[in-house]
Amino acid sequence: MNLEFVSIWSAIFVVLSLPINFFVACVKVEEVEGYLKYSSFVVMFKYMFQGGFFDGKVKRLFAVALVILMPRVFQWRGLVLVDDVENIPRSLRLWMVIPFLFTMFSLVVMIVSGLLLIYRC
Repeated sequence: MNLEFVSIWSAIFVVLSLPINFFVACVKVEEVEGYLKYSSFVVMFKYMFQGGFFDGKVKRLFAVALVILMPRVFQWRGLVLVDDVENIPRSLRLWMVIPFLFTMFSLVVMIVSGLLLIYRC
């Protein structure tokens, strides 16, 4: 498969993932932050990006997804309680993590294939 097609399809996937991220950010982020109300990392993100675009909900979505993916690392730094993360229902955790991983994977594939196209010439 050509690198041009890979980069084009990954760019299409990034564009298609944006509405999903906005939906999850507008509908589900507040609910998840309710479970993580004693986590200093999540509370800091909430108040720091509160005045931004969509109240910073997309950034907060990515921060919450990172906390859900790596709770032990954040607990080691004293930012999150793992018990709070484990109390989040499984379906809600999937709503946070899957769009984040889909977007990040598509971005990485797009960037790597673009760099390979540039340096191949």
